[in-house]
Amino acid sequence: MKKNSLLTLLVAVCLAACTGEKVLERPAFKSATSSEIFPMKVELTKEATIVHFHMNCAAWRTWDMTGARLEADGLTFAYQQGRIITHEGQEVLADEAFEFGKDYEKDARKDSVILYFDPLPSGTKTFDYIEGDNLNSWKFYGIRLDGKLYPELLPAYQPREDDGKPLEPITLKYGEATATITILGDTINDFSWFGDYSRDPITSEYNVKDEREGNVCRYLQPAYSAIMPTFIGPRLDMLAFGDQYNMIVIPGETLTIDFDPATCNAWIYDFSAGKPSRHGYRLGGTLGDINEVLLEYKKHFFLNMMSEIPAYDEVKDFPEWREKLWQNLDTLRSSVMNRKDYTRRQKDFFTLLIDRAYVRCNVLCIGFLEWKNNYSLPDSALAHLKNTYTLVDPHAKELQYFQDGRSYYFPLKDEVLPYFEANGITESEPYKMTKALAEAKKIGDVMKQGKILPESEIEKAHPYFQRVLREFNDSNRVQLERIEQEANDRMRPTPNVPGDKLLQTIVKEHPGKVVFFDLWATWCGPCKRGIEAMEPLKEKLKDKDIVFVYLTDESSFMNAWTASVLKIPGIHYRLTSKKWKEIPIPGGIPQYYLYDQKGNKVWEQTGFSDEVLKDIETQITKLIK
Repeated sequence: MKKNSLLTLLVAVCLAACTGEKVLERPAFKSATSSEIFPMKVELTKEATIVHFHMNCAAWRTWDMTGARLEADGLTFAYQQGRIITHEGQEVLADEAFEFGKDYEKDARKDSVILYFDPLPSGTKTFDYIEGDNLNSWKFYGIRLDGKLYPELLPAYQPREDDGKPLEPITLKYGEATATITILGDTINDFSWFGDYSRDPITSEYNVKDEREGNVCRYLQPAYSAIMPTFIGPRLDMLAFGDQYNMIVIPGETLTIDFDPATCNAWIYDFSAGKPSRHGYRLGGTLGDINEVLLEYKKHFFLNMMSEIPAYDEVKDFPEWREKLWQNLDTLRSSVMNRKDYTRRQKDFFTLLIDRAYVRCNVLCIGFLEWKNNYSLPDSALAHLKNTYTLVDPHAKELQYFQDGRSYYFPLKDEVLPYFEANGITESEPYKMTKALAEAKKIGDVMKQGKILPESEIEKAHPYFQRVLREFNDSNRVQLERIEQEANDRMRPTPNVPGDKLLQTIVKEHPGKVVFFDLWATWCGPCKRGIEAMEPLKEKLKDKDIVFVYLTDESSFMNAWTASVLKIPGIHYRLTSKKWKEIPIPGGIPQYYLYDQKGNKVWEQTGFSDEVLKDIETQITKLIK
């Protein structure tokens, strides 16, 4: 049997050599723009370069490879054909030809695609896969054909020395919080954006900017935004950091982040060449050490996928659930306290992180248990949990979190106030500041609806928050004056009709004209990108019989909406949330509709991309000629 197996193997190798074929399993690549899909195998033949991909998102993303190609050494290699494979476990249910433009059904079992391209020249060392040229297209750079990993660009890792100093409390102050991010190698395009954790907690506005020079980006966050202090999310477009690479930044402190994208990928993906020795990043500055802890235990900050949260069937009531949670987290705490690679300061920070997780789990218990049980808890179980639920906790006095200014390393969350009030922990400065933040947010919520408040209302807030409230109030005042002078005619009252009749009613107000609807929100990134990208087209069509109508709802704060009205020519409606839900929107937003001169809906689209923009122009051009 051994001889036969060996003979078969030799024949296969000889045949491959004779046909000029080369097969590479799980090749290493330098960087990627998505974790939704990744190359599993590359076959090189005289007739084609064949790339096998595994896909993780066929249940929610359709195929779109209208610009698919390979690039290597400045040359482009065209797509020839493709196949989509549908699996049920190991069984192949379907193997069908891929067709451009076909609306494939979203199905998680369609988990593999095999694409054929023109053959790469002999001697090619690496190539790139490009799905298309729009922002959301998949791209893989530097796919290696030699079966090796990219060398690590980071210097040798030096463990931190423990000087025995504890984590000191923070004094809240004004200043600019910064982080300096350096991308090692030639993959600066993979460093795409900072995350959403830079919103001001009172105004909900983004006040973040970044300065880029070559492979170095300096992140700057205004002083007020960092009072929590807050998090930033520098993100590499790859699986390693695709779920937010959050950092703590504090005015007056420093943070440096050095990324080696190729090494980060190699650490995460199962490349056949193996794994590098380290993760592929280095954190430095005065805040590097605590951010290392946060990265390693980030699920204990977000609480998602925290294995220490007991399941419902492990306990009989809420007090027992809380006690088991405490024991689970205390076991984890003890193990970390014994780590030789953590300094005293890092261990202090971890203690605060675990205390914070414990308190938040107490507050959010019912929701977490429903989530952990896939929202299938019996009504009787939920009723029993609620009947035995109490925030009075025998362990409250043992917590270090919220006792002094060290808790300022984390965002202040007013959701925890009831816990500390129920347990009589109300004399510390952090508690008082959290309470003051909650009160300032209430004032800010009024301003978000476009209201201008008297100075007497602002003076009710804690002095630390009065500055941002005054600036917010002043910006509302200026904005409303501009609306009156420049764009009041753009804002229309919503017709008093049911939501499912609203679009048709608005169309009737513009007889003989083409009407384009854009359903959007001020907080929706793709919506705003679509609006901005369409402005040149609108300018080109400004003398034509077409009307652009923008609809949003109350989830877009009034002040943010009126600021957008000033920037976006067209007719604007801000609907009640109830009315918005009555509109039969097939998917998410942005949602687009196009009506012809006779009032008939002729086109609709969910989502924005460069291809959608081209389609919008094509559809409008057909109607206005």
